[in-house]
This record gives sequence, structure tokens and C-alpha cells, in this order.
Amino acid sequence: MAVVVFDSDVLIAFLSASDANHEDAVGTVRKSLAPATRRLISAVNYSEILIGPLRAGTHQRVEEMLVKLGIETIRVDMALAERAAAVRAKTNLKLPDAYALATAIHAEKRGSDDVEIASFDRKVLRARANLAT
Repeated sequence: MAVVVFDSDVLIAFLSASDANHEDAVGTVRKSLAPATRRLISAVNYSEILIGPLRAGTHQRVEEMLVKLGIETIRVDMALAERAAAVRAKTNLKLPDAYALATAIHAEKRGSDDVEIASFDRKVLRARANLAT
């Protein structure tokens, strides 16, 4: 089963038609809807995508989007927290970005095949490639 792990930037752009990356985000989300694809976001990245909608009083849209798109929120347990800390230590990514990447690595370690990280952040994508080698 393929897995797509969302960094918060993709879902923030998806939710905002005025975001410069909105159209790319729509394409990324559509691609993730392929059959037999599991869609994930860490609880830390979920927190990030809630900030703007909470300020605007539209935070229920975020939960509705996750449910409609079948995006699972992955809880932060000790193993994921340790993995995110290790990613941050090795890459100097900001902690939320380290959580997105750690969630992808975590899915692989738990037996998922074809794990992709959906991010517009080049640092995250570079770190993913470097950690895979």
C-alpha cells in the first residue's frame, strides 16, 4: 500500500485559494486519492494547519477536510517523538518539519511500502532524500 505523508504547507495551501501554492496543493491532494493509498499527517502538523482557521473561526473546516479526504492524524507517541528528535538532530529542520519527515520514516519502519512525503519545502525534500541514502 502506498502512503502519502502531508507536511502542513501542502494542506494549508489546499485550504486557501489565495495561497501561491494552492493549485499545486490541489494537484498533490488529488494524486494522493489514488486507490490503495493511505494518507497521513502527524498531530504536530495537524496543529500547524489549525492556527489560521482557529484565528478565522473556521477550524471545523480542517477536520471536515481530513475526514472527507481520509487523512489520518498520527498521534505522537514516544517512538515518533524520538524519531522526530533524531531527524531534527541530523538535519536541523524545524521541529514541525522533522515531525512530517519522521512520520514518513515511521510508516516505513512499520512496514508501509512506497512512502512519499508531500511538501513544498525543499529543505524537507532534500532531508528526505539524504536520510534515505
